[in-house]
This record gives sequence, C-alpha cells and structure tokens, in this order.
Amino acid sequence: MATHAMIEVPFAIDRHDAESSNPLSTWIQRNWDMPWLNYLLEHTNGIETEHFYDPPTDMYQVTFKFNLDPKKETFYRIKYGS
Repeated sequence: MATHAMIEVPFAIDRHDAESSNPLSTWIQRNWDMPWLNYLLEHTNGIETEHFYDPPTDMYQVTFKFNLDPKKETFYRIKYGS
C-alpha cells in the first residue's frame, strides 16, 4: 500500500456559517479560483477535517487535511511553498 502525505490548510469560519452549512463546501466556494486549492482538489486521495469552536472569536477553527501521494505532495510544496 502506498504511503500518503497530508497537506494541512487552516481555515476560520463564522459559527453561524459552520452550523448551517458544510465548512468544506463554504471554504471551497470562497477560494475556488486559487491555483493551489485547485491543485489539491484535483490530486487529493481524500480530505479529512478537524474543527473546534473558539468561543472568544465566535468562530470555528477548521483544518482541512488533503491526502496526496508523496510525489504530488513534493510538487505542491515546491510550487506553492507550503
């Protein structure tokens, strides 16, 4: 079985938006024209999501973890510097 690497992308979303819609869908809609996001979406082998509510900011802190094969991950890091 091939190993995969994770590219983690943090995102903050308003509590109301997070509770009334899918955070991943909202985030993609806001960033759909970003080349780095298009690369991740095109080459992902799955996306994991972690989130927690941060009361002082009334926001959800969300981390999207894109599962890429190692060559795609290396290319991403070289091209997009993350």
